Amino acid sequence: MNTTIIIRQIKEYTGAYGKAYTLLYLIGAVTILTSCVKDDLYDTPHPDRGAVVVTTDWSGKSTEADIPQAYTLRIGGREQNVSAATNVFDALLAPGGYGLTVYNSPEGISIDGNKATVNPVDLTGAIEPHPGYLFASHQDISVVADDTLHVTAPMRQYVRRLDIELTATEGDYSRVQSATATLSGVASAADMATGDRSVAAQVTNAFRQDDNKFTIFFRLLGIVPTETHTLTVDITFNNGDTQRVVSDLTEAIRDFNNGTKPVKLTGNLLLPVEAGVTGATITGWNEVESGNGDAN
Repeated sequence: MNTTIIIRQIKEYTGAYGKAYTLLYLIGAVTILTSCVKDDLYDTPHPDRGAVVVTTDWSGKSTEADIPQAYTLRIGGREQNVSAATNVFDALLAPGGYGLTVYNSPEGISIDGNKATVNPVDLTGAIEPHPGYLFASHQDISVVADDTLHVTAPMRQYVRRLDIELTATEGDYSRVQSATATLSGVASAADMATGDRSVAAQVTNAFRQDDNKFTIFFRLLGIVPTETHTLTVDITFNNGDTQRVVSDLTEAIRDFNNGTKPVKLTGNLLLPVEAGVTGATITGWNEVESGNGDAN
């Protein structure tokens, strides 16, 4: 309706019939103008669908783990690769409930749906001893039509570092040619939706020797809580002799899945005093969580 015509007609009616008719005509004009406006008003350009904006929270990570340069958003089977801290999901969604999973894809770990699996290194059941740091977040969201849902995803760190340091307090450590460690009962898979660790495996790595200090580290997806966690140390001496020392670390790392800071285990390595003598042992195991100096 043309408002100029209405105003002109108001003036004409005012002059011809006086003020009595002015109010009545104004009421009618307002009614006509109102009928020219669309009845349905929407908050967004997508009235039948909803948008989702996801912001990641990395405050729970350990200091030695870097925030990934890229990660993935998954909603309702659709995935989007992103890099910023806040991202608009690239699809408008029908109203309803969805699962939102946010995760990165570090080296040494394969992702299939919400299952993360550490890559094997051989056919013996050993897995990658130093995978990259996996972060993931999962939550149920509810999308509303004609609205934008803002979601914060607290990123959970799944991979944790384990350091082992042995100090040779007895025997001739200069005779050691090499030493390796194999830890059993570690998790090769994790459910990024529930946090459950499963599928027991083992990791193997070589010690680094510095005088009487023997050090090694692993990065673990976690441990399988129902398994026994056995550390097997194989030592080769420069004359060809070998020694095997087996230690039960189940109690020492029972809470490994419940934190992110590196855990350090220390022990005393007792070596044979001369060639041809057996009986190497490790005593005095102690657990230290790096970063706070507390010993158990």
